[in-house]
Amino acid sequence: MSDVRAPGGSGEAGRAPGTGALRGDSIGLPQVLFQSVTHMAPAAAIAFSLLVAVPYAGPALPLSVLLALVGCVLVATAIGQLAKEIPSAGGLYSYVARGLGPEAGLLTGWALLLFQPLVAPAIILVFAAATRDVVQHDVGWGYAGQWWIWVVLAVALVVASTYRGVRLSTNAGIALGLFEIGVFLALSVWMVVSNLGDVTLAPFDPSHAPEGAVTGTFKGMVFAILAFIGFEAAAPLGEEARRPRWTVPRAVVLSAVAVGILYGFAAYAWVIGTGFDSFVAVTTAPDNPDPWRRLATVFWAGGWVLVFVAIANSALASANAGATAATRILYAMGRNGVLPRALARTHPAYRTPHVAVAAQGALAVVVALLAGWAWGPQTAFVVLATAATIVVIVVYMTVCVASIAYFLRRRRAAFDPILHGAVPLLGAAAFAAPLYFQYAPLPPYPIRYGNWIAIGWLGAGVVVCAWMARYRRHALVAAERVFEEDQRSR
Repeated sequence: MSDVRAPGGSGEAGRAPGTGALRGDSIGLPQVLFQSVTHMAPAAAIAFSLLVAVPYAGPALPLSVLLALVGCVLVATAIGQLAKEIPSAGGLYSYVARGLGPEAGLLTGWALLLFQPLVAPAIILVFAAATRDVVQHDVGWGYAGQWWIWVVLAVALVVASTYRGVRLSTNAGIALGLFEIGVFLALSVWMVVSNLGDVTLAPFDPSHAPEGAVTGTFKGMVFAILAFIGFEAAAPLGEEARRPRWTVPRAVVLSAVAVGILYGFAAYAWVIGTGFDSFVAVTTAPDNPDPWRRLATVFWAGGWVLVFVAIANSALASANAGATAATRILYAMGRNGVLPRALARTHPAYRTPHVAVAAQGALAVVVALLAGWAWGPQTAFVVLATAATIVVIVVYMTVCVASIAYFLRRRRAAFDPILHGAVPLLGAAAFAAPLYFQYAPLPPYPIRYGNWIAIGWLGAGVVVCAWMARYRRHALVAAERVFEEDQRSR
């Protein structure tokens, strides 16, 4: 590959010496699909992400999930159209850079630097909280009931998996993902069948939301979106997948649709299985930190063990998928010279971005431990998840705009008014209401800290982007040249 230098001979190379390529053509559709599915963490998302939405949406939770499903499928379709054109490890960062320009790409990459690296520590806190509860109350182990022990163990497992290679981590994701989906689908079916006389359409009536029909439904939608986060995680595998222009778009859309249907059905079964009128009181009771495990005890007796294993497995699989996506973004931004180039180094044997893996692992353990000690693991999860959700909503809306711009500017002849116009426009619009209602009114403390973290991070990104555009624009231009050379070499 020829050296890419800045205009005027600045010497800014597009790719640093010592960096390397990822292992191409190493995974197929099943692995890429389950990269997104496990990133979404279906079991942990149903048990904990949707739980956060209950105080707002109440028994209208299935409606909030349905609205989130529609919005996410629209965004997934827009992302899929870009993935056909831009198979890059940068994922959404590369898509926005190509559609809206390098400055917008940098701002998106900056947003992803908060969102993607926070996935692993946030979901690891779920794993730690669930495991601590079982170890303390059901197993009776003393010191092993300390949540921080499980945080360190989980981070070690995730780092080991992502260090060894994408094929290992994604193959593990298939087995783990199928297991957790099977357990929660079976319990959901069991609850509905056991309460056929109580089946009703009332959970789709917004007037039952405790916070009000509009505010409650859309605030509930925010945390339903939290459960969907990760459907786009297949995008950064564009340089490692076989037939990426075919594989990645299908993985992104299929994961959003399939897991979204599971969420909707599970939310409905949750309301019916708990009891429509008592749903909020029972689900949010202080002595009920893990409502799904309690439901499993009621309906399956000792089968609650399967639900616990599914939640723990889901959290670990999601942390692994989140770390995989985060390290590919760090790799891409390091390769392009936007971040330290050491992050683009790949292991000589495993062909993984091992420096980025180490950096992500260190960040995950520090963030999880500090947030857990400050607020407790479950509250810390909600704070981190709130910040990540707000940022990812902004990113999703930006990608929708980038999809329209890309096909109008670069692929005008291929522009489809539906796929490249109406779909991304509706996708961006679908997220405007939940973003507004996340701030009006503000959630209580300490969850409100997540709102401020998101605003602070995005504001800092604007400053960094302006500085780069003024003093280091050559690095932003070189980033796009690296991408173009990579595409010619594939």
